[in-house]
Amino acid sequence: MTAGAELRLGMAVFDRRTDMPGVIRSFAGPVVCLVRPSGLTWQATLISVRPATARERAQLRALAKLHRKQRPAARRRA
Repeated sequence: MTAGAELRLGMAVFDRRTDMPGVIRSFAGPVVCLVRPSGLTWQATLISVRPATARERAQLRALAKLHRKQRPAARRRA
């Protein structure tokens, strides 16, 4: 799979190596930089990622919602 064929910036993908879904942040040759709603970033090879399923996209949306909900609470405690 090549970056131009199916994958694009902002696309939800699943990284088989880490067993986690993420969103494509950038490409660097055969390496893809991924990000989670919490801000966690990591690099994966193009071979290890595939487009996310509907369930995995829903998981990312749920994580983003949870993260938004928890962030204000963390600021109040500070």
